[in-house]
Amino acid sequence: MNTGCGDRWTTRLWSDEKWIALITQLQQAGYAPVLLGGTAEDERNQRLHAATRARYPGTFPLEQFINLMHQMDGIVTQVTMAMHISIALAKPTILMNNIFNPYEFDLYGRGQLVQPDRECVCFYRGTCKLGTSCMEELPAEKVFQAVQKSVPLG
Repeated sequence: MNTGCGDRWTTRLWSDEKWIALITQLQQAGYAPVLLGGTAEDERNQRLHAATRARYPGTFPLEQFINLMHQMDGIVTQVTMAMHISIALAKPTILMNNIFNPYEFDLYGRGQLVQPDRECVCFYRGTCKLGTSCMEELPAEKVFQAVQKSVPLG
């Protein structure tokens, strides 16, 4: 689970509460979530680890980060560098998207694109005109169902 999105498009961020809800659902279903990210996500991932006990191995140089992603059964991410790496590694990718045109993405039949229940009106913006990002209208349950569909327990 790649929990960050960089500094430019912060309207893509999902709250800690949403991540905690998703992690909890995954753990209860038998998945073993691993928190991924760079130095910008370190503090958040430490909080999520403390709240859920989901595995958090820390931050790594890019080559090691790619290797770590290669060891995952699937990747949950917003539109980030991790999305590109996940697709390149042919990993099932659960892509959380709100501000970009969904037709820009091809997961090559290996994943799901999930979007908020409320339509985004802040396309290609780093801040939301309405104050609260529509990402808060993306239920953890919707992402959980996408994980189940793309990364079956086995």
